[in-house]
Amino acid sequence: MDAVTIVDGRTQRSARNREAIIDALIGCYEDGILRPSVQQVAERAGVSARSVHNHFVDVEALQAEVAQRQWDRMTPHVVPIDTSATVLARVEVLVGQRATIYESITPVRRAALVLLPDSPVIASRLARADRFMRRQVERAFPGAAPDAIDAVDALASWDVWNRMRTTQGLSVPRAQRVLVRAISAVLGAGVDEGSKE
Repeated sequence: MDAVTIVDGRTQRSARNREAIIDALIGCYEDGILRPSVQQVAERAGVSARSVHNHFVDVEALQAEVAQRQWDRMTPHVVPIDTSATVLARVEVLVGQRATIYESITPVRRAALVLLPDSPVIASRLARADRFMRRQVERAFPGAAPDAIDAVDALASWDVWNRMRTTQGLSVPRAQRVLVRAISAVLGAGVDEGSKE
């Protein structure tokens, strides 16, 4: 075996270990362990605690990687909404997209909120995601009044979705129906009619 093959093998193993560590932290979050120790992450990843420290200079760096993974997971689901469609149709598309995203990212989002006060990286990533989602609302409903956009942005937020799913115990389809009704009312579109703006 030549030196190039050995180095390439080490590089691939290092990349696999790095991904396993990121997956392990996300797995902890999904299991409700919102502040796992480095040892817990290492055990789940099948690596040593030292390996975690070798791949990430600190916990903040690891959290930043998880935040980037979340971003990569979320953004493909935020697709432009056809503004020639009725208001109701646009609301239904928006709510459908948000439901898919929020069901996917909720465990990591909960952990991010716990870590937020101590993590400038997480604060920055959450703010970026909020701006991104706000822009989608503005583009989907270009004729809406500023107050209506503010209301839709709030109603279509993860915070409202989490409350409906957790505190109120609504199923995904029912939470979607509630949001469609609420957002349509804000925008003046009857749920039983597909009126345009």
